[in-house]
Amino acid sequence: SGYPVFFAIHGGGDIAGRKESAFTSQEKSEVLKRGWVLVSINYRLLPGVFLEDIIGDVQDAYKWVRTELVKIVPINIDLITVFGRSAGGGLAVMSGYLLSPRPQAIIGLYSFCTNWTDPYSYIPDTPVDPAIVAAANKLSIPVVTAGSSDAKDVLWNAALKTGKMGWLMTTHDPNFSPDEIMAKLKTLSTTENMDANYPPTYLAHGLVDTLVPYSQSVQLANKLEEYNIRYVLDLVPDANHSYDNDSTFFQKHVLPAFDFVQKYMQSPIKVSIKFLEKRFTQTDD
Repeated sequence: SGYPVFFAIHGGGDIAGRKESAFTSQEKSEVLKRGWVLVSINYRLLPGVFLEDIIGDVQDAYKWVRTELVKIVPINIDLITVFGRSAGGGLAVMSGYLLSPRPQAIIGLYSFCTNWTDPYSYIPDTPVDPAIVAAANKLSIPVVTAGSSDAKDVLWNAALKTGKMGWLMTTHDPNFSPDEIMAKLKTLSTTENMDANYPPTYLAHGLVDTLVPYSQSVQLANKLEEYNIRYVLDLVPDANHSYDNDSTFFQKHVLPAFDFVQKYMQSPIKVSIKFLEKRFTQTDD
């Protein structure tokens, strides 16, 4: 028994962002209305750390929810949905095989990336631009929360444009073996680590996403299909990256994700929204 947990991971290309940006006000209201406890996390950011470190932060936060938050709030540690958009969506789908025990369900909106070995993120047989190496090293100060900046945007876009995002995620050494990078990226790709125990998953992606190709979500959906995992793939017509910033999309392309995971988040406790809103002070209604 206990309140289900909605575990939100913010986006920002793994290089920017903070926990407050992980959900919209509509999503927050929906979470509380359904009687779920909302947990949103910060994590260290590129290029001060690598993707493995970010994953470690997600794992630590998840463990904290299960071992420490449960001492403060009457949550059900067996009813956790992991939610994220963009880079947060990429981390959310990775949680399906990298968190232990696995979450009950996953929502990944326009996830970056489900497959790090795709040429979109890593092209192994070309050299790394020295300017990218210099920028990565110059910005390599571990930060937990940060807004975007011109320098970060230039680095991120240059790495993506040249097929070196996978390099930036795993090393700053221009001479590091492409084979070793590719081997590491395989361990970080949800498409490469799917199995029959992966959680039920809701995926959504805009069909005209100019930042993360919708093929990333399709590749994962194909793997979910192959392993007979319950999933939904919502391909949104005429929608670019971050389409859901427009609240008009909420009813048609966000709310169904909450309905999908609702069946995996059943709790016998009668919910008091005031209970959740008042920082865990019980009310009598």
